[in-house]
Amino acid sequence: MDTDALTFGQLLERHERELFAYALRLSGQRADAEDLYQDTFLAAFRAWPPPRQGNERAWLYKIATNRAIDRERRAKRIVANVDDLAIAAPERDDVTLADLAGAIETLPAGQRAAFVLRKVQGLPYLEIAAALDCSEEAARARVSEALKKLKAAVA
Repeated sequence: MDTDALTFGQLLERHERELFAYALRLSGQRADAEDLYQDTFLAAFRAWPPPRQGNERAWLYKIATNRAIDRERRAKRIVANVDDLAIAAPERDDVTLADLAGAIETLPAGQRAAFVLRKVQGLPYLEIAAALDCSEEAARARVSEALKKLKAAVA
């Protein structure tokens, strides 16, 4: 075994807070976020080791995103956490964070995930593409389309 290989425990320690924050932003509810977080790491444990060494973070985001989309399909809902959206809020006095959260809730799951990964989590497009299993151009397009829809929704 490669001595530089990351153990599952190290992966968990390195990314647990970041992945929980992402799960919370996608689900909007602490209990749902805890379930999504646990599902993500359980799926990662079952699929261990990651397909490519050095790309573990994007691999975890991909698993979390897919789990969130699966949960949404079952529950038909994902609500953005209003408190965490201040960073992505438009600079307009007449648009509240609740308005923005409601608009984000209406986005298709793929656009919502891309938006949260870019504008809330601050990930680069390359990592977003890996997390969403798409090209970097497609990741940019999803974020761009989400922004257009959000601007139209809160106009």
